[in-house]
Amino acid sequence: MPLREIQESVQQIASAVASVLRVEVEIADSQFLRIAGTGKTEAGVLRTMAGEDHIYRESLLAGHPVVIMHPGQDERCRPCMHYGNCVETGEICCPIQLDNENIGVIGLLAFDEEQRERLFADVDAILTYLQKMAELIAIKLKEHYLYVEQLHTVEKLRVVMDEMDKAVFLVDQDNRIIQANQRARQYLRLDHDDSQTAEWIDAIRRADAAQSAPKQVVLSIGQEDKTFLFAIKPILLAGTVKEWVITLDDVQEVVQIARQVSGYSEPDPFRMIGGNSPAIVQAKEVARRVAASDSTVLLQGESGTGKELFAKAIHQTSPRRDEPFLSINCAAIPEHLMESELFGYEEGSFTGARKGGKPGLFEVAGKGTLFLDEIGDMPMPLQSKLLRVLQEKEWYRIGGNGKPIRLAARIIAATHLDLQERVDAGLFRLDLYYRLHVIPIHLPSLRERREDILPLANDILLAHANRVGKRLHGFSQETQNVLFHHGWRGNVRELENVIEYAVNMETTSWVQPSSLPIRTGMLRESSSHSVKENQGSFDWQKQGLTLKELERAAIDTTMQQIRDRNGRKEEAAALLGISRATLFRKLREYGLT
Repeated sequence: MPLREIQESVQQIASAVASVLRVEVEIADSQFLRIAGTGKTEAGVLRTMAGEDHIYRESLLAGHPVVIMHPGQDERCRPCMHYGNCVETGEICCPIQLDNENIGVIGLLAFDEEQRERLFADVDAILTYLQKMAELIAIKLKEHYLYVEQLHTVEKLRVVMDEMDKAVFLVDQDNRIIQANQRARQYLRLDHDDSQTAEWIDAIRRADAAQSAPKQVVLSIGQEDKTFLFAIKPILLAGTVKEWVITLDDVQEVVQIARQVSGYSEPDPFRMIGGNSPAIVQAKEVARRVAASDSTVLLQGESGTGKELFAKAIHQTSPRRDEPFLSINCAAIPEHLMESELFGYEEGSFTGARKGGKPGLFEVAGKGTLFLDEIGDMPMPLQSKLLRVLQEKEWYRIGGNGKPIRLAARIIAATHLDLQERVDAGLFRLDLYYRLHVIPIHLPSLRERREDILPLANDILLAHANRVGKRLHGFSQETQNVLFHHGWRGNVRELENVIEYAVNMETTSWVQPSSLPIRTGMLRESSSHSVKENQGSFDWQKQGLTLKELERAAIDTTMQQIRDRNGRKEEAAALLGISRATLFRKLREYGLT
C-alpha cells in the first residue's frame, strides 16, 4: 500500500485541491482503500470502497480519466450499489501513475448543483489540473521512496561502520564531529565529553600536513595520551570540500591483532645482540633490568659497539614497545636544523616554515622512546634547551607561545665520547651530564671481549654466505688468529664489513687471510710492529716494580710512541687492549698526557 505510506501528505493535497476548486476530493490507492477525502468522504478515510469503486476501477484499469455527468444514471454506474439513488451530482476521476504503473485514483466529486457547475464549467481545464495533482502525488511518493531508500542506505552504512575495527567519523567545516561510529565514540569517549573535538581535529590536520603515510597522531583524551594511525579524506560536492571523513586505528590494538593473527611470538630483543662474554652479558642484564622503568639511560661505547641496537632492545622490552621508537643523530644535523627537528615549529615562525607548522621528534615520539645518538656532539645552545625539557618535562614549539607540550617519551642517549672529559674541557654541560647519567651502561668493545670475536664472526659469515649463495665451512686457523688478534677499532660494524668483503672474495670452502681486506692485514702488521717496539724499548721483566707501576710504564711508553708518529689516543688504547674511556681514566689517574 504505497500511497498509505504518505497518507498525511496525500490528505494535505486533497484538502488544498478542495479549497481551490471548491468541490470535494477523494483519493484511493490501487486496492481501492480511501487514502484521503474531504467533506462527505472524509469519514471514510482509510476504509475500503467496496461496492462504490466501479468508476475508479474503470479509470485505474483503463489508465485514463473518466467523466460522469449524471451519477446514478450513467450506464457505467450500473454495478454500483447506489445506482438509481446516488447522492453525487457529478464526478471526474484520473489515475495516479508512477513509472508507468497505476498506483491509485484521484477523484473530484460534486454533491450539489453549485459544486456541479464549478466541476463542469471547464472540463478540459479541470482534467489538466487534476492530472497535475495526480503527478504531484506521484512525485511525493517518489520522494518518499527515495527518502526511505536513503534511510535504508544510512542504516546499512551505520551498521557497517559500527562493525568496523577502526574509528570512523565525519567532520564539518567548523571542525565539529557530525557523525561517528561506535568505535570512534569509544576511542574518543564522545558520549562523555566532546569538548576536545576541535583540539583533536587540529592535531590531525597538523600531522597530516607534516607526515607521509602511514601517518600517526597523538591525541589527548581526558587525562590520557593515545597514539593512532589515521587517514583524512575530503568529501567533495561540485569540486568544493563540504566535509571530511577521518579514520583512526589504535596503534596498540593494531600491533596486538597482528600478533594474534600471525601467531607471532616476540623474541627476546637482547638475544639478537650477539656475544656471551661476561662483559656483554653484564651490559645486556643491566639494560634488561632498566627496560621497564622510565629512567633516562646513557649508553657509552665506541663506534660500532651496538648502541642503537641496545636502545631498540630496551624499547622493545619496555611497556612502550607498541609506541614509536624514533632516533636522531646529534652529530649529523646542523644546529639550526636540529632545534626544529627536536622541538618542532609553528606556522610562520621563520622564513620557509611549513604551513600549519611541524611537530618535533619529542612530540611525534608520543609515549614511545626517543634515542639521542652521539649526544656528546650536541652544540652547547641546544644542550641548555634539552636540559630544560629533561627538567621540566615540557617544551614549546619554535614560535609557540601558548600551552606547553608535555613530554611523554622516554629518553635514551648514547655517545662514543668520554662525557666527563667533555665536561672538563667545557664542551658539555655538567648539569645535563648528570641528567643523562642516571643509568649509564658501558658497551664493551671487541677488544674487551675477544672471546666473542670468533662466534660473532661465524654467525656473520653464515648470514652473508647464505645471502650470496656460497657454501663456506668457516675460517682457516690462520684467519681465526688474524681475526682474534686484530684491534677492531670499528668493533662489530668493522667485523661485519671485513667478513662481508671476505665472503665475496673467497674462492675456496674456508676463508683464507688473503680474502680479508688489505687494511686488516696492514693494521695487524702495524699492531704487531708497535708491540715489538714497546717490548724493545721497555724491560717488562724489570725487578722491583709493582703492578700499577708496570701499568703506568706501559701506558707511558705507548703514549710516547703514539706522539712520536702524531697518532691518536684511540690507537694507543687499541695497542694496549683497553677502551678509549679506560685509557683517559688511566691517564688522569697516573698524571700522564
